[in-house]
Amino acid sequence: MSALRHTLTRRRLMAGAAAVSGSLVLPSLARAESTMARIMKDGVVRVGIANEKPYGFVDTDGKVKGAIPDVIAAVLAPHGVKELKAEIVEFNALIPGINADRFDVIGAGMYIRPARCEAVLFSNPVTRTGAGFAAAKGNPKGVKSVADLAAHADAIVGTQNGAAQVEELAKAGVPTDRVVLFANATEALAGLKAGRCDVIYFPALELNELLKTANDPGVERVEGFKQIMGANGEPEYGYAGLGLRKADTDLKEALDAELAKLLSSGKLLDIISQYGYGKDELPDGVMTAEQICKA
Repeated sequence: MSALRHTLTRRRLMAGAAAVSGSLVLPSLARAESTMARIMKDGVVRVGIANEKPYGFVDTDGKVKGAIPDVIAAVLAPHGVKELKAEIVEFNALIPGINADRFDVIGAGMYIRPARCEAVLFSNPVTRTGAGFAAAKGNPKGVKSVADLAAHADAIVGTQNGAAQVEELAKAGVPTDRVVLFANATEALAGLKAGRCDVIYFPALELNELLKTANDPGVERVEGFKQIMGANGEPEYGYAGLGLRKADTDLKEALDAELAKLLSSGKLLDIISQYGYGKDELPDGVMTAEQICKA
């Protein structure tokens, strides 16, 4: 097409558009297809993971696995989704990644936290978990809680950059110069063994998987760990949900409805128990994402 013809065609198009009723729009200017509509049409959902067990990881066969991707597959199957495609990023890049449209759902066991709720939309909780410490054999510093860490003069703790544990440590009064941030749990364990920190602080299930894989008699789970207590005097748990873009309210509605069915039928436990979760890690079915976001 010549430049002149292109210009004329564009002018005629604009003139025609101006002539139609204000209630009508050209097909090319129609509202973009929603994420929910696209994944239902294509039968494929893109899942952002941090490649961490037991949450979401790519196995040796190249398939995406883990408690959270398996739940995503189950809740979207009734809507025609047959395939999950994994996008691996570092944990602290998951929220920027979904907002940059690199994937459709965060499937990494991410805790629902008020600060995160400002950036993304969360489904209702998929799991509820506590945390724990790992230390060199014998726990030389003798710390058994975050409060112990805050009170100790020189105990250094390692955890994952961008994780909820960073916020918990700060809230408990652990000075930032005694917190070492690592890219993931495997690096944190290496840091512990190298003497860069005295304990590492992670969700309990992740810690169990980490120590099982490492199989190192020189490090151990700290026995008698005391969970952080809430204002109501009860242990505080981390509620993990599926992260979505703020605009994807129809996708959230579908996920929440299917999650409730899985929980009430017992199928949610069947799915996550394959990865070491038990009844204690099930959400209570009462706390919604919206309530947790306001906490």
